[in-house]
Amino acid sequence: MRVNLDIYAIVEATQELHFGNVRELNVGRIELVTVPTLEGEIEKFYMSPTKVRGVARRSLLWRLKDLGDKTVESCGIPATCGRCDVCKLYGALTTTAGADEGSIASRVYQAGGVAIQPIPPEIKQRLSSPTYFINGQMGQYERSKVKEFLKKQGVSGGDLDRLSTPMPYEMEYVAPSSLFPLYWHSLLLEVEKKGKMSEPEMVAFSFLDSLKRMGAGHPKGVELFHKAWNGDKKEPLLVVDIYKKPLGKRCIISPMETDAKKAIETFSTKAHDYMKDESFERYLGAEAEKLLRTLAGGKTPDSKLLKSKAKSGS
Repeated sequence: MRVNLDIYAIVEATQELHFGNVRELNVGRIELVTVPTLEGEIEKFYMSPTKVRGVARRSLLWRLKDLGDKTVESCGIPATCGRCDVCKLYGALTTTAGADEGSIASRVYQAGGVAIQPIPPEIKQRLSSPTYFINGQMGQYERSKVKEFLKKQGVSGGDLDRLSTPMPYEMEYVAPSSLFPLYWHSLLLEVEKKGKMSEPEMVAFSFLDSLKRMGAGHPKGVELFHKAWNGDKKEPLLVVDIYKKPLGKRCIISPMETDAKKAIETFSTKAHDYMKDESFERYLGAEAEKLLRTLAGGKTPDSKLLKSKAKSGS
């Protein structure tokens, strides 16, 4: 049975978070994208979907290994095996010499990752002085002693001044107030558990487990953003669709949006715009989170579509 499972969410950095991909001399730079708007161009933080994808794959490889699945032991990134359950769902590219070359198209797609607010990154100093071994002892020594040590090693001139001067290492961070819309789409070919994990279970588990590992360096981690958007109680800004027919508005936030309040209003409006039908199920807020946690725990949720025994192709 073919069925779609979509996840829409708005997440926030749980602390100062590094989403870097460029390194200059002693500075780790944030990955930014230029977004065209009606007023001109702006730069925003970018949580690369390809990095999120890598985190999700690793989460599943570790989980299946813990469950005793031997087939994942020869699979990794970028050396995907093309045979295990992760490759069958998340895709694979096999180029190893002596193996059958080819590729498997992924049935799970990650999108989004462009921050809502165009907040400038903050630079923090990570290291204030270098460490040396002098006379067999490791430590952070006064500049005069370091200079004396380097002279004995034959260092002189400008190199002597440069190498004996502490050079701090700096890194750009995402401020904790940044919000990121995320979107996952998955095409499931089977909903029953035929291996160690069912396909719905794999998608739900990898989504929830990857939240704590998103980021390019340290620290890592994002969390579902909570707000009273689906009633009076604060709930996660999360929507899960299970469907054969796309009968609901897609909860996508335009990268041109820079106002967090307007973005949340747009998310809420789209989330409540759908057609009730036996071929479409939509779960909102806490109900959506409960559904994902039920799936991730290997249990069958109260979903008619995920319990269906219809033949493939229906």
